[in-house]
Amino acid sequence: MQILRNNTRNGELKVLIENLDDLWVLYNILNKDDQIKGRTFRRVVMREGDSGVRKPMTLLLNISKVEFHEFSNRLRVLGTILEGPEDWVSTGQHHTFNLESGSKISIFKENWFRNDIQRIRKNMESKSSSLVLCVAIEKGLANIALLSNYSLTPITEISENIPGKRFSKQNQNEIVEKFYNNVSTVIDENLSKHPLSLIIICGPSFIKERFAEKYRANLANLNNNVKVATVNASSGEISSIYEILRNGAISALKTDFKIAQDEMFMQKFIELLGKDNNMIMYGLDQVMQCSIMGAIEHLLICDVLLRVSDKDSRKEIEDILNNTEKNRGQVHILSTMNPAGEQLENYGKIAAILRYKVNL
Repeated sequence: MQILRNNTRNGELKVLIENLDDLWVLYNILNKDDQIKGRTFRRVVMREGDSGVRKPMTLLLNISKVEFHEFSNRLRVLGTILEGPEDWVSTGQHHTFNLESGSKISIFKENWFRNDIQRIRKNMESKSSSLVLCVAIEKGLANIALLSNYSLTPITEISENIPGKRFSKQNQNEIVEKFYNNVSTVIDENLSKHPLSLIIICGPSFIKERFAEKYRANLANLNNNVKVATVNASSGEISSIYEILRNGAISALKTDFKIAQDEMFMQKFIELLGKDNNMIMYGLDQVMQCSIMGAIEHLLICDVLLRVSDKDSRKEIEDILNNTEKNRGQVHILSTMNPAGEQLENYGKIAAILRYKVNL
């Protein structure tokens, strides 16, 4: 993301969107009743009975809703028109901005919080925006999922009844080959659609190694240099992909991968919760007290809390963020589209791993 004009003292920030991570940051910054201005297309009916034509125009919207569509690389901002060409639009009409890479927008807020600007600047320094494909595989079963910085999306399950030793070796090999080819086809399809930086093959025993070796040969034929790595896991079920997220195997392979880091911190929180040793807190009131004390080492917060429209609630959350960072704690924003974020919702949408024991 590029900041084109910073006039936040008067409420305005103009930015250029460059990638998917930028859309995610804006998703967590744009709130109901903020305003957004930019070039867009709108269907205009010139004569009654016509289907209308799409006209380019500049509109100012009052935001009512924001939707993140990561796999279409698009952020939808819905609202009502405040300003626009009088010949073509009327104030109060509904419109949707479809923001994507290359969009230039101005954002107007009554009050810009310090953490909003910090998140934009941190994102400008970050270089990670790629995707990882995970394949959990065992004899006759494979589950494939796409991982981004923000979510885990299951793609498909492939199963094949592979006969045992009483069948001929040739027949068995043919069915195994068919199974491997079906899995490879799905990987190829995703390789052509998404900017993959890494393919992880996980599962038990030697099957994952055998398939990975076969697929690496396939990549050589495709002249594609995406990295293929193997990781031990308990099965070919989708649960094995969650397993390697939580145990740090993915984070070790891709150290800047946000979803893997979020899973590890959430897992650490759950482990400390089970020990009942006053090293964690959850819920807004308790976390606020810990932030004032400077006790928070890692703050885990659901993205939905950053989009509350109530000013007093937003100010309270901002105070927690500022207190944590002022005392050198780390803030981790967890997407509710991934398993760790879903889990955090059950603990009041906010939790803290502490640097020392606190008894409230």
